[in-house]
Amino acid sequence: MDFADNWNGSGNYKEKVSERTLQMNETQTFEQPYVFGLDIGTRNVVGTVGYKEGNEFIVVAQYVMQHETRAMIDGQIHDIGRVGKVIQTVKEELEKQIECPLTEVCIAAAGRVLKTVTTNVEYEYPEETVVTKEDIHTLDLLGIEKAQSLLKEKNDTRYKFYCVGYSVVKYYLNEEVYSNIEGHKAEVISEDIIVTFLPEDVVDGLYAAVGMAGLTVANMTLEPIAAINVAIPENYRLLNIALVDIGAGTSDISVTRDGSIIAYGMIPLAGDEITELIVQSYLVDFNTAEQIKLSSGMDDQVTYKDIMMIEHTIPSKDVWKLTEPVVDKMTTEVAAKIKELNGDKSVSAAFIVGGGGKIHGYTEMLAKKLDLPAERVASCAVRKCCRK
Repeated sequence: MDFADNWNGSGNYKEKVSERTLQMNETQTFEQPYVFGLDIGTRNVVGTVGYKEGNEFIVVAQYVMQHETRAMIDGQIHDIGRVGKVIQTVKEELEKQIECPLTEVCIAAAGRVLKTVTTNVEYEYPEETVVTKEDIHTLDLLGIEKAQSLLKEKNDTRYKFYCVGYSVVKYYLNEEVYSNIEGHKAEVISEDIIVTFLPEDVVDGLYAAVGMAGLTVANMTLEPIAAINVAIPENYRLLNIALVDIGAGTSDISVTRDGSIIAYGMIPLAGDEITELIVQSYLVDFNTAEQIKLSSGMDDQVTYKDIMMIEHTIPSKDVWKLTEPVVDKMTTEVAAKIKELNGDKSVSAAFIVGGGGKIHGYTEMLAKKLDLPAERVASCAVRKCCRK
């Protein structure tokens, strides 16, 4: 869908965009008493229900369910029906826990073909005026529209792209940088903005799967945006930090500097690369390979049965040696993407979250590729990563 086709010149959008794009960074008013979020991952679907109390989000229920088959690949839905059934089950289990129907959900999108556009947009008032929240919102929309036009000009793929998230890097008031321009008097306001896009079929697949579970999407954002907003608080964003969220299908990357999120990226190399190698090497099914991968990071030995029902016990070091070339490939590409996003230079530190971050040797290899001391690349749980 062409973003420009839905702009009527007055700051309002037609219905389809108002249902999706305009809700990305807006605070929603839910009819249901709780906020319901879904992480629809390549391997698992995680449902979380809670409510906001001050600056804290209080979790009251959570449920995790694994896909029975490979219904998603590289963060993209391939079998809408099967993913929809998993979402339905997760929803029903959560409804049992909270004894309340769930009708609206917040989701995050991912996929191998991520596009980002960074641009600047400004608005000049007829005369000096006090900047309102509505003015800032209109400025954001103008930035999204400009980014869509720029992407359309340089799009060399067959995909139609859909805006799934945006972040403002800096606001300017009369050409001077301000952290918050609301309430100030100005003749000209402007902003540097990063807008992210995914192919429309990726977004449509998410909406279709969620719809099969009887849910409507209240809010959608990009997975790297969601991850960094949870893991890296604003006071840490003065530092030049990279956050790498390694899932099963994609590695999502965000970079901060000078108090802002300056870039997002995504590469289709993650935990499944290692699992698939174990499948082929040890003649096991995918789930058994997952168990071997996880056990090798926790125990000295791994015991498993291959598809011939023969039991084996091997040292974890054998698994590490087998997977080392894949880990080397993954960290090489992640380091290259981080440097690309950071202006062709390394960052000061990197935090690794997600299940893939527990892969043996990953943080050490990434530190070498980023020319950083080993202690400056750390694997951590999201709730512990830079959070107080």
